[in-house]
Amino acid sequence: MPGRKTSVSFNDETLEILARRAQEDGLDRSAYLAGLVHRDDLRRRIAADSATLNAAGYTPDRATVVTADLIAQRHPAG
Repeated sequence: MPGRKTSVSFNDETLEILARRAQEDGLDRSAYLAGLVHRDDLRRRIAADSATLNAAGYTPDRATVVTADLIAQRHPAG
């Protein structure tokens, strides 16, 4: 994995967990840790976007109602 080399310190228990999880996923510890950082970043961005949409009134329930209404308009019953 190309990248800039850096140093991070973990306690022994954390290192064992990191090594075990990386091995389970077939990755080295650096690649596994990089994947964790990317997934966490994505989760945070999704949470921020969701909070913004919710604050603007675009809740999942409202989206479902709007979608159902659009479908009904395209395909009227009867």
